[in-house]
Amino acid sequence: MTTDAATTTETGLTPEQRRRAAGSVVAAATGDALGAPYEFQAPVVDSEDIDMIGGGVLGWQPGEWTDDTAMAIVVLEAAISTSNRHDLRMETAQDQIAREWYSWSLGTPDIGTLTSHVIRRASDLARDTGHYAPRAADFRAAAIAAHEELPANAGNGSLMRTHAAVLPYLLSSDDDAAEGIDVVCRLTHVHPDTTEACMLWGFAVRHAILTGGIDVRRGLSRLPEDRRELWTERIAEAETGTPALFRRNGWVVGAFQAAWAAVTGVGPIPEGKFAQRDTLVAALESAARAGYDTDTVACITGALIGAALGPKAVPPEWRRVLFGWPSYEIDELMGLVERMLEPMAAPEDEGR
Repeated sequence: MTTDAATTTETGLTPEQRRRAAGSVVAAATGDALGAPYEFQAPVVDSEDIDMIGGGVLGWQPGEWTDDTAMAIVVLEAAISTSNRHDLRMETAQDQIAREWYSWSLGTPDIGTLTSHVIRRASDLARDTGHYAPRAADFRAAAIAAHEELPANAGNGSLMRTHAAVLPYLLSSDDDAAEGIDVVCRLTHVHPDTTEACMLWGFAVRHAILTGGIDVRRGLSRLPEDRRELWTERIAEAETGTPALFRRNGWVVGAFQAAWAAVTGVGPIPEGKFAQRDTLVAALESAARAGYDTDTVACITGALIGAALGPKAVPPEWRRVLFGWPSYEIDELMGLVERMLEPMAAPEDEGR
């Protein structure tokens, strides 16, 4: 167990830690909605403003989140409803995720190429065995088959939701957290670049929630030994560039590097709520300027910086317009996180 987790396991999550956990989800959704209208386009020059304007190729409404947040919501809902509360490693929890992702996919205007391929194949497998909707086993088999057919395809579709996969394990051991991150990732993506990116980002989000610090190297020890140097080089490269430098951001490594460049580009976390708000806005705007898969890069960025700063670092004018599938607004999104975190709360101090 990490020192981070050990300091909270005795009494549960503090109010500050719970606030930061909510910040990860809210800031991820905010980045998603902010980046959506700029998706599939070239990088935005510094002389042009970035704002919650809506529109774009897919005609999003101002403040509307995309598949990134929708898929994360399904993961959080499964964590709440599983009989062994919060454990996404249970087959029943993964079956629920599979069913809900499939149902959502039938009506969404936006879904990643590899994810869409896996869902279609999983639904075919389900029908072949007489099931009306795919189960987790169908998803896993489809993900493996897709990787065998397209071994070089390492999309970013699981990295965008890994913050949701780690939230149930804030008070668990490192091993439990790693397994939770990995099983949710592997429902759609099995390429090593993808599973390892999710591990690194998930552990960074967990560390930020528990401590308020940002350290994307936190999870390096969870990777195979022969892959750690490669990721160390990738992280260092991101720290010397800007998000727009990593134009292959549909690739999970490019998205990871672009998001890390956005986070590190705003410098250390400052004191004071207004300075922290400016920092979060600067990071999300930088991510949205990257071009191409902007909603996902900004979502990933928000998940980490929001985990350090909390939901109120998101400007209130952005929080007020935030909405999306499944007919959620900010209150429902916050409520979902609060319901999941409630059993993890530390008891009230005596006399309070």
